[in-house]
Amino acid sequence: EAEVEYKDKTSPAIDVAFAAVDRADVLKRFNADANLAGEIAVAIWTTTPWTLPANLAVALNAELDYVLIRFTQENKQDELNGKQWLLVIAEALEGAVMKRYGVAHYEIVARAKGNTLERVALQHPFYERQVPIILGEHVTTDAGTGAVHTAPGHGQDDFIVGKKYGLDVLNPVGGNGVYLPDTPLFAGLHVLKANDDIVKLLEQNGALLHYAPLRKAGAAARDIL
Repeated sequence: EAEVEYKDKTSPAIDVAFAAVDRADVLKRFNADANLAGEIAVAIWTTTPWTLPANLAVALNAELDYVLIRFTQENKQDELNGKQWLLVIAEALEGAVMKRYGVAHYEIVARAKGNTLERVALQHPFYERQVPIILGEHVTTDAGTGAVHTAPGHGQDDFIVGKKYGLDVLNPVGGNGVYLPDTPLFAGLHVLKANDDIVKLLEQNGALLHYAPLRKAGAAARDIL
């Protein structure tokens, strides 16, 4: 097996909004005011944007407390500036997430346990695909948002929880690290070159909540993949 060394590989760490398909359903599950304004979305955090084409679900922890946070995005991204959000985040991470986004003023408008949000339908951020909220014990509050982007074809935890929910094992990447010819938007592109393209696409779609480069010094390709 050939192994390529990447001397200084920078991988983007991103927060991505997965918009709720049915706002009324989510507000009802949160027992929130049905007239609340703003786009409802679940925020995920990942350091492997290239795995997003294989996303088939977003995992929450059944026992964790989640909050619906209302705030107005103010940053340099024109697509998001002034946008009002109702964002689903683990309560334990709410302060850290808002600090990461540079949001000083926000309001918690509702709370709910993870298990009350099971099977809520979310919109994939760049494919015409709806993905469910699922529940998994591997979801923690160590980092991120308390919601985990789930691609059963790309990770053991994702594979196990995906099997429980009957998700496909979608792996659009060939053994050479290149997206397969039938992969929409990214066919023929090497996954490590796709990171930047995916970030740009998320930004264009108004789904990129935050971006930060994450340096992986001397990381081998297999560590990144």
